[in-house]
Amino acid sequence: MIHSKTVVAACAGILFSFGFNGFVTAAQTDSTKQSSPENLTGIVHFMDSSTKEVCTLAVPATTQVFDFSGNSHCENNKVAYFWFENVPSATLIHLYENAACSDAKTKGNYFIKLKTVKQPTTWSQTPERDKHISIDSLRDAKKGALLPGRYTRVEEDSWVGEDLEKENLNQRLSCVYIERSQPVN
Repeated sequence: MIHSKTVVAACAGILFSFGFNGFVTAAQTDSTKQSSPENLTGIVHFMDSSTKEVCTLAVPATTQVFDFSGNSHCENNKVAYFWFENVPSATLIHLYENAACSDAKTKGNYFIKLKTVKQPTTWSQTPERDKHISIDSLRDAKKGALLPGRYTRVEEDSWVGEDLEKENLNQRLSCVYIERSQPVN
């Protein structure tokens, strides 16, 4: 009788072990799926003045500030053009001259606030020459304006401080704020 209890306990332990390992394997597989390319949450591509891609930013799960002054994401004051790839609808993308991503309406600052309006928003459907857009071309963007053929709306009037009024805004990007829209439960 004692021997049969030991065998039953051993079998239960083996089954538990296999079941647990199967659970761990399944959990690992699920987390791998979350980071696979087909499940990305979108990418913002940045290019220099010759339209050569210099860096990309993945759209975060919630929000993230990308400060270029520390050169951890993109090189400070290098970006002139950008485009979106598979960015979820209602994602906010704010572009700033200052490294703090500040909305301060100061003489030396600019900001441009955009929001995607299509699920997903991808600009690659446009002809190659029109896929990207320059930062400077958005200097006079007005709230509510749609960027033609890009499924992207201006969230509020762009701000360009008086020190930058006659300056080209290209290659003056220092910070990007991205906020992904969260599903309603």
